Amino acid sequence: MSRLISFEGGDGAGKSTQAALLVERLRLAGKDTILVREPGGTPLGEQLRPLIKGEAPASPTAELLMFEAARAELVREVIRPALRAGTIVVSDRFSDSTIAYQGYGRGMDMEIIENLNRIATDGLQPHITLLLDIEPADALARVGSQPGSQPGAQPGKRIDPAGQQKFEEQPLEFHERVAEGYRTLAREDPSRWFVIDASRPVEQIAERVWSVVGSVLKI
Repeated sequence: MSRLISFEGGDGAGKSTQAALLVERLRLAGKDTILVREPGGTPLGEQLRPLIKGEAPASPTAELLMFEAARAELVREVIRPALRAGTIVVSDRFSDSTIAYQGYGRGMDMEIIENLNRIATDGLQPHITLLLDIEPADALARVGSQPGSQPGAQPGKRIDPAGQQKFEEQPLEFHERVAEGYRTLAREDPSRWFVIDASRPVEQIAERVWSVVGSVLKI
């Protein structure tokens, strides 16, 4: 039952939490499952991650190419072999993130992005994409690096490593464009995308995620 399941959504939507919870539940159900993240998941991807998310200036084109390089390595070295072995792969972000962030957010040429995505993924698309949908201002309130706030100023909130907050620190308007991009993608392909209200408590979101995945995979 090899399947690729991706989690998408803006910064602070809760993707990493829900991806980990889903992997745990799939394993408890007896399914061979691995968790990967973008960018990352390979030696090259993990080295690119701090460069992509860091404070060093990078043009949108350079940023895009680093994402695609990390993705190409992840697909070739981890995801494809796992799928061939019959494993379920849960990915914390995948190629749709690039369309949302670099396309809608940065305003880059969509045709270029789609072509590069196709090359990097070798045509692979998720079987299920779970969009954790929440208003950007509410999502950013969960992040210690919320624009205009001091990292770590809100105890109990998510706090990213110092110097690794480039996307979280973008203006609210950027995050609103990203959110609308995700919603547009979901509307265009409702057979793959499942929109989940990410403003609800973690446990309720996890139950909704499991309901969707269990129904599609017939678990």
